[in-house]
Amino acid sequence: MNNYHELYLELDRIFSALSQADLLSTSCCQDELFLHIINQSNFYITVHDVEFFRPLSINEQMRSFYGFEEQIFRGLDHFYYLRTIHTSTYHSLIESMAFFRKDLPGNLDLTYKLLHASGEWKQTIGTTKTIVRNSRNRPKIALTIMRENTSELPKSVYENFAALTTREREIIGLLIAGLSKKEIADKLFISSGTVVTHTKNIYRKLQVKKITELAHLVDLFDMK
Repeated sequence: MNNYHELYLELDRIFSALSQADLLSTSCCQDELFLHIINQSNFYITVHDVEFFRPLSINEQMRSFYGFEEQIFRGLDHFYYLRTIHTSTYHSLIESMAFFRKDLPGNLDLTYKLLHASGEWKQTIGTTKTIVRNSRNRPKIALTIMRENTSELPKSVYENFAALTTREREIIGLLIAGLSKKEIADKLFISSGTVVTHTKNIYRKLQVKKITELAHLVDLFDMK
């Protein structure tokens, strides 16, 4: 079963409840009724301003996890995330920023190590999506739902992307530019067989099956 399935269901349930209560606006995410609705969930919830990448509020379960005094945040910026997230999962921050900056549809699945009130780092998985847009129809408010996770998780696409070799990045750039494998081989002074091998490895690492999917990842993470 998909590790994230129950998170998708819960996010959709809360989104519907907020919509029915007419609370899907930039001014409502710190209101008492808004907090009451997200406090009904047994999962960890964070509400973000993704235009400026800062936290706005958390539910009671998340407050208890962190050991914070309040559910509402005022005057915090992106350094909040750097203080509560382990450096080994900073890649999820990068994926999240790219996801909302590119305004991609659907949900983004995440893995984090978060700093528990006990001082221990806890592995969590979560999913997030835009719930409110600004006047320019760009993502403004997002809601993230998470739970603790004890099983080992595969590396994220961004981690695999960041681990590409210099040669693999060269070949990706040329593939995206429309060059054939023979043209790439001639340009890089390597055999066509070597280009084929590199291409297969790239597709396997990034879990893509066609050039359009590869181009999407390049655009998402702004590879230079």
